[in-house]
Amino acid sequence: MIHGAGFNSELWSNQLDLLGSEINVIAPDLSGHDQPDEKSFDSIPGYANWLYEFLENRVEQPVYLVGHSMGGAIAQEMAIAHAHLLKGLILVATGARLRVAPQFLEGLLDDFENTVDTIMSYAFSKDSKRELVGQWASIMKRPGPAVVHDDFLACNRFDRRNDIQKITTPCLVICGEQDRLTPLDLSRFLHEQITGSRLKVIARAGHMVMIERYHEVNAAISEFIHEIG
Repeated sequence: MIHGAGFNSELWSNQLDLLGSEINVIAPDLSGHDQPDEKSFDSIPGYANWLYEFLENRVEQPVYLVGHSMGGAIAQEMAIAHAHLLKGLILVATGARLRVAPQFLEGLLDDFENTVDTIMSYAFSKDSKRELVGQWASIMKRPGPAVVHDDFLACNRFDRRNDIQKITTPCLVICGEQDRLTPLDLSRFLHEQITGSRLKVIARAGHMVMIERYHEVNAAISEFIHEIG
């Protein structure tokens, strides 16, 4: 399970705790995230190369690769470049193109705290508790401006719209109905372009769908994995 921009493996806590009883789940911290001796990357291929080495050296393949947002971009990159390592692909709240607003990229360097707060205000559905939004804003701030900016710059540079059809790995696409950062249309595009893929839309959920509606996300992941076998 690959986390999104600015986060770490904590993003998957509800999946590690609940799915871990039936599936062998691993959620690494990407390079530079909670690891002061490692560097972050400002490109998705950079993170994909890091993940390739991680899988080659530490994990028995093939695997089911789950990615959220930036993690979903990394997962797509892996499915295109290293399909032999994957048994299945689960793309959560992501897209084949992840454009980032210029004010976010600038703000992460010039006004880090307030910019993260603004980003996270868009990340959850409108019904989410303010305490939950604040909690995850604090987690995103931990790596600091340089790492978070690298992540969002990597997202902004990512564009696999012309290559997404190359993915042949069995694929499940999950999106929150109220996602304002990677809107539903991006997930629909993935579903339309990846032959044989499935699309699961989660009602009353935003970009942080695996936190907001974790029971439904976990059920969709479990069903997909058990059906593929």
